[in-house]
Amino acid sequence: MERSDKQRKPVAIKNLSELKRFIQPGVEFKTLSQKNHPDLVGLTRVVTTVQTVCFYSKIKDQPNSRFSTDNGGKGFRTDFAKADAYIFDGTTVKVKDTRNKDRGVIYEFEFYDREQTMQEDTNMDRKMVNFIREQYPPGTRIRLNSMEDPYAPIAPGTEGEVDFVDDIGTIHMKWDNGRALGIVPGEDSFSVLPPKLTTLKLYMPLTADFYERSEYGDLEPESTMLDGCALRGYQDQIMAELVKNRMPEETERGLMHWYHEADSVNTKVHSAVFTVEERDRKLWGVAECRIAGELSALEMDTLKEYIAGQASDGWGEHFEQWEILVDGGSELYVHLWNADDWGIQTEQERFAPKLSEGLPELCFSVLPSTGELICIKHGENGYYPSDWSTDDPAQNRELADYNNERLGVTQAQRLAMECGSMHGWDVPSADPSAYQQSEPRMGGMDLG
Repeated sequence: MERSDKQRKPVAIKNLSELKRFIQPGVEFKTLSQKNHPDLVGLTRVVTTVQTVCFYSKIKDQPNSRFSTDNGGKGFRTDFAKADAYIFDGTTVKVKDTRNKDRGVIYEFEFYDREQTMQEDTNMDRKMVNFIREQYPPGTRIRLNSMEDPYAPIAPGTEGEVDFVDDIGTIHMKWDNGRALGIVPGEDSFSVLPPKLTTLKLYMPLTADFYERSEYGDLEPESTMLDGCALRGYQDQIMAELVKNRMPEETERGLMHWYHEADSVNTKVHSAVFTVEERDRKLWGVAECRIAGELSALEMDTLKEYIAGQASDGWGEHFEQWEILVDGGSELYVHLWNADDWGIQTEQERFAPKLSEGLPELCFSVLPSTGELICIKHGENGYYPSDWSTDDPAQNRELADYNNERLGVTQAQRLAMECGSMHGWDVPSADPSAYQQSEPRMGGMDLG
């Protein structure tokens, strides 16, 4: 007999209701007899999880036992029988085999009072709390089946997500109805729901080689390179071919089927597929990902690197060799990746306004062709003539510098605004940081 068991007295349990109230995570018991699993006899087990119809237990101090690792790590399952199947004989709980006519005893248990060995159980309590935290990390979706709270219970069927697990194992919740009452494993009954998925889109520049048919019906030997602007008219054809090229193995997880790392990215990213989407008058390649929870910066970088590899050398390499028939027989070969100024970015990174990066709402400049004083508005293409413009280009340059200084607009910001108004607000040169090391330059726009 184990040393700790010599110092402990088994608990007398009178009925099934009392037994269910007593059994909770951390409770220890010993198997005195077991008809189906005689190798459990004499072993002390620790309850890990309690549910309405059953409870799970692990062999004490034997985490690698097959009984401890069973059922996804929850341990050996013991079902609660009907009340007439139990014999409560002092400190021994016997359970009859209701499936056989003789209804003989199938197993016997002896439970220990945790209060008698509180000091001894301290480490086990900590282990159980850590176990609960591992089983129910923040963000885990839960549906409540029932709550043993006589005053203000949460209604059965209410759903919510785990906020945190405290030091005594209570699972604190953020219920969808706004309440925050915690649940107690072993007392309250609940079910874990599949994680709530959100969509993450990663955008990449899209290009294509276009082979046009001649008047004689032959394909031209040289292709024309089309960018995202020119590809807008072919969105439906490209999307149809992307779907057609998906393999049967990718039905459930898409590109993530080929991700073989056993890491948090594989756990959080449930699926990823290539699509196309028109934004800012361009057609973009998009990796549409379904995510559980939020990705850390490192996880995001890992996912981007994987998607970039699929776009360049994996899935995308196969796709770019697949002809897409357009315009009555001309052929289009679409590239999800290219070597020139290519990058993969989130929607926020690619399309969010750059005001937070230091661009002002308005600045002044001078047209080099006429010397006219103009104003540029952030996020808009082109410029607006200024009412303060004069016939003297030199004076207009002074006015531009004076008004920009009054508005707090730096030279780097003005240069970035000029570029953004001409070439788009998502290009690198529309970022004022690109000009921080430039020599000071006064005046206006430089169109080359």
